[in-house]
Amino acid sequence: MNIPKVAIFDMDGLIFNTERQFFKFESMVHKKYGYPSRIEDFTQTLGLSFDSVKEVHKKIFGEDFSTEQIFKETRELVAKDIEENGLEIMKGIPELLEFFKGNGTICCVASSTVTPMVEKYLNIAGIRDYFKHIIGGDQVKNSKPNPEIFLKAASLLKVPIAACMVAEDSINGLKAARAAGAISCMIPDLTPYTKKLFPFCDYVSPSLLACKEIL
Repeated sequence: MNIPKVAIFDMDGLIFNTERQFFKFESMVHKKYGYPSRIEDFTQTLGLSFDSVKEVHKKIFGEDFSTEQIFKETRELVAKDIEENGLEIMKGIPELLEFFKGNGTICCVASSTVTPMVEKYLNIAGIRDYFKHIIGGDQVKNSKPNPEIFLKAASLLKVPIAACMVAEDSINGLKAARAAGAISCMIPDLTPYTKKLFPFCDYVSPSLLACKEIL
């Protein structure tokens, strides 16, 4: 694989260990209201917009399930944890960003999380300046697995999508990358790589550091 002109990063579970953090506190809130908390249910929602998550939740937990209330309480717990303990950057992110910077690769973030929250997290971690653009879920009509967010990133950078590498950890993100026509690289986190994901992955790297070696 050649060094790409553009590297598009997902955020949660890719740049920050926030997916595990969110699942931990969401599980606590689920327990409070008497709902089960299964990792296989949680991973279905990764990369989706809030409205899409609500639909998934209704199918799993029933019409009475309040995604709004569950998310509100979970986000409050996550925010408190970040305030007290900081954000955990995924191992290998600083090295990979420096590698791209040194080789002239333009980096941006394309996350289903709303733009202000992405900006806040990147600023807290001190890595905002590595990214030329931030595209949050509030900037697109369709969430992953729709390719809109990645196509928007390529358009903003005026680079063909085929010249962009998308780094993703979720099934929905990888499907979006494939549908867009980007080079897709999976770095597994909560979602393990299986043969079912083969059609959506150009590369699979066991870690971000190993991703640098592949490049």
